[in-house]
Amino acid sequence: MIFYQLFRPFAFMFIKNRQLRALRLFVPAVITSLLLTLYYFLPVRPEIIGDKKYLDYLLQIVGILPGFYIAALAAAATFSNPSLDEPMPGLDAPTIDIVRGGKIFEVRMTMRIFMCHLFSYLSAMSFVTSLVLLATIELYPSLKHLQDAFGSDSAAGNALQVISYASVGLATYLFWMIIVITMHGLYFLVERMHQENR
Repeated sequence: MIFYQLFRPFAFMFIKNRQLRALRLFVPAVITSLLLTLYYFLPVRPEIIGDKKYLDYLLQIVGILPGFYIAALAAAATFSNPSLDEPMPGLDAPTIDIVRGGKIFEVRMTMRIFMCHLFSYLSAMSFVTSLVLLATIELYPSLKHLQDAFGSDSAAGNALQVISYASVGLATYLFWMIIVITMHGLYFLVERMHQENR
């Protein structure tokens, strides 16, 4: 039960809804692929890792987001609109599995519960992405040193280079997933939560 509670901020990833599936996975993957492809074909590639470089800027942006998400979570949880507590409409209304009394139940989400899950997820993911960025930035010099020691043409050197590129790709994907879901959440904050539930 303790693991259920600790990982519940990530439950947004398991909300059942076709539109959300594309929003959570497909859109950030497409943006990341386009950016990595663009970077690959640049005639002069900028440095990615280091002080005042790409990953450092991403870390600065992601580092300020948790405060905003927690404030948005508080707003969603306390906003006075009775329609927020009605089940979300539509044939493909979002549902989520919850554990109560040791049993799993699938429940249809209300707008308030949906928004709380969304901003809880963004808060947790901003922490996770910050850790991924920090680890990538701090471990890169060691990976570079090992790559030089093994030789860039060796199998070990190539494997270390793949690890470096994969960690940058993961950080980019997580960043864009946060941005895309944030835009979705802002729509709910500025417009949807002020309307009737229809």
